Parts: sequence; structure tokens; C-alpha cells
Amino acid sequence: MSEYVLGQIISREHFFPQMLESQKAKRWERTGFVQKRSLSKLSIGLLGTGAIGSKIAAVCKAFGMVVWGLSKSKKEASIPHFDLLMEKNELSKFLAGCDYVCSVLPSTPDTKGMLSGNILQACQDKRSVFINIGRGDVIDESSLLNALNNGWIGGAILDTTDKEPLPPESELWSHPNVTITPHIAGPPSTDTIAKVFVSNYNKFIRGQPLDYLLDFERGY
Repeated sequence: MSEYVLGQIISREHFFPQMLESQKAKRWERTGFVQKRSLSKLSIGLLGTGAIGSKIAAVCKAFGMVVWGLSKSKKEASIPHFDLLMEKNELSKFLAGCDYVCSVLPSTPDTKGMLSGNILQACQDKRSVFINIGRGDVIDESSLLNALNNGWIGGAILDTTDKEPLPPESELWSHPNVTITPHIAGPPSTDTIAKVFVSNYNKFIRGQPLDYLLDFERGY
């Protein structure tokens, strides 16, 4: 999932989709592609600072990005790879400070519709790009389209959407500032699953705490 996020950012900042269109049209164009932004000049805000968010933070930090994190609470004094940690009640300030906003949030009563309504208006100065690899119900489609069409955000990279599969009639499919992928940012790997199973089995028979436990009260 960290590779997906970084790959999408690099693709966007280096104009790879536009270059592909020029290649298809057999046009040798350079003018529109020279205003690249270095990742070291950009910031990313991660909605969710758990295992997935922390891995994305590490990868982005390796490329020099400023990394902010928004978590349910700031009980931790610090988390590696995050430059700043904020709480949910600071959401507007968090959104306003990031070039990219990436959600890795699960679907819980606290997160459903968290970005719906007009909250993304806070992104309008930087025209942040929204990336969603968490659950799609963090924002409803009409709110997302409203933010795009009003220029509050500069684009959306959506691996997950409120309705899945995304209906053919959805305006998101043809929106010029939207990239859609079919919920594949974190495809399951039998090798990885097997390693986790073996590791947890060995911990179980030794009476040690297991990794990746589900907390039914928290919902993830």
C-alpha cells in the first residue's frame, strides 16, 4: 500500500499520464512537463497512524516529504517518521497544511462521513490531492464531487469509494481530476499471509501476544 501511494504521487508530480497521452499522439512535448515539484518540497497528511499509516510515513519520509498524522488521540509522545501528530478536533488545520491527504482509515462510527460535507474546503489554499486507500465511506460521492468541482482539492486518487464496485453511471469515472483503481492498493499475498500465520502460531503456543489482533469495540 505504501508503494501504491508513493507511485501515485510520483506519477502525478512527474506528469506520467500526460506524457503517455503525448506518446500515443506522437507529440514531442516538453513545455508542459518541466514544472515538476520535488517530493522533498511536499507534505502528506495521513489519516490513520497505525501499521499501514506508519509504513507509508516511512516511505514518504525517505523521499524527504513532511509527514503529518491524524489519529484518534495523541497518547503517544511521538511516532517514528511523523513530523507532527494531530487529533480529530484539529481536522481543518490538518487538511489545510498538506499537499496530499491520504486516508487509511477503517470503517467505524467515528470515521464514516468524516470528510463529507464542506470540510474539504480547508484544502483550498494548497488544493490538496486526496488519496483514499482506506474505507470508501469516509466521504460520500456527492461531497467529493463538490470538493473537486469547486476547486477545493486538486484531485482525487481513489482505490476505494463509498459504493463498490463503483457504478458505471458515477461521475467519478470521467472526472478529469480523478484516478480510479479497483481496490487493489493492498492485494493479498500468500507468502505474506503464511509468514504472519506462522509467526502468530509460534507466539500463540509460547503464550506471547499476537500481532494484528482485531479489537471488536474499536472496530479494527
